[in-house]
Amino acid sequence: MLGGAAALAAAAAGTVAASRANAVDLTLRASMLRHSILPGTMTGGMMSFHADGPPPVLRLPQGKPFSIDVVNDLEEATIVHWHGLRIANAMDGVPYLTQAPITPGNSFRYTLASPDAGTYWYHPHCNTLEQIARGLTGVLVVEDEEDPGFDQDLPLNIRDFRLGGDGQFIELFKPRNAARGGTLGTVGTVNWEVAPTYDLAAGSRDRYHPRRHI
Repeated sequence: MLGGAAALAAAAAGTVAASRANAVDLTLRASMLRHSILPGTMTGGMMSFHADGPPPVLRLPQGKPFSIDVVNDLEEATIVHWHGLRIANAMDGVPYLTQAPITPGNSFRYTLASPDAGTYWYHPHCNTLEQIARGLTGVLVVEDEEDPGFDQDLPLNIRDFRLGGDGQFIELFKPRNAARGGTLGTVGTVNWEVAPTYDLAAGSRDRYHPRRHI
């Protein structure tokens, strides 16, 4: 009787573990959108992992598995690389090396377990320069196991866009410049806003998560 009960308990635990391994904590959808970067204009041809604005800030627990489904709603292949994370190679998001590209209409499930807390970023490695230049980059924060005690936590997605005076994309990059320093944009933004301001309480202990994407 006791042996049977132990076997049942072990089987039940295995079922819970298996169902947890197949659970999805978050879904990201890579898609095109129009968004206002310059006042009074809507920039067409932008890309994001969010339907209405900049890619979301991802927050992962330190040392624990976190599953993310990436759905490709673009008209071209994409992939997601988790820049700086020490994770299983199969989840690293390098096309044709760790996985096949995610083709239009398809998805891929990433399961990440980072042993290190800190601030990182995520971005594509398919048609990399263009997809990044159009906005397909986001901030990723691996939370400390213990609460560090800050009053406010402020992620800053810092990136340049190459826009003309009408708010539309101009030539996204020049090969010579791209090889040296990225997209070298004409409009600097923080969290997809030009010169945003943030209110911080006097005397508060604040932590910033700046990531510059070029």
